[in-house]
Amino acid sequence: MAATKLYTVHEKGGVEGEVEFVPEGFSLLAFLFTFLWLWAQRAWLAGAVVLGAGLLLGFGQSVIGVPEYLGIAIHVVISLGVGIFGRDFQRAALARRGFTETGVSTGETLEEAEMRYFGKRLNQLAAAPPERHTATPAILA
Repeated sequence: MAATKLYTVHEKGGVEGEVEFVPEGFSLLAFLFTFLWLWAQRAWLAGAVVLGAGLLLGFGQSVIGVPEYLGIAIHVVISLGVGIFGRDFQRAALARRGFTETGVSTGETLEEAEMRYFGKRLNQLAAAPPERHTATPAILA
């Protein structure tokens, strides 16, 4: 039995718009591929900062003489930071693109979390009272 995951739900454009589910927790792919993963999530600035830090670290090792063990330790710390906080960068990138966080959902898989969320949304829409439209008299000029 797989562990239940928590997802934050982000929507853009209301009922008919786009919906993104972002899982909570550590991202192994973000840890392994740091700036590439950030760019894939459209977190451009964070990816550029991580790439710049890596280039600066490489420069420091080759030109200034920073010990190799220190360079490796700094790289691991940066990668851990991206792995731990990568989902937060992803949520911030969605917010900049106009998405708003509308809720949370749980499931053992993404598909299960989507079914739970949209099932709850359908129940809310079905339970909502119908809109009342009152006729307004036309003004004759």
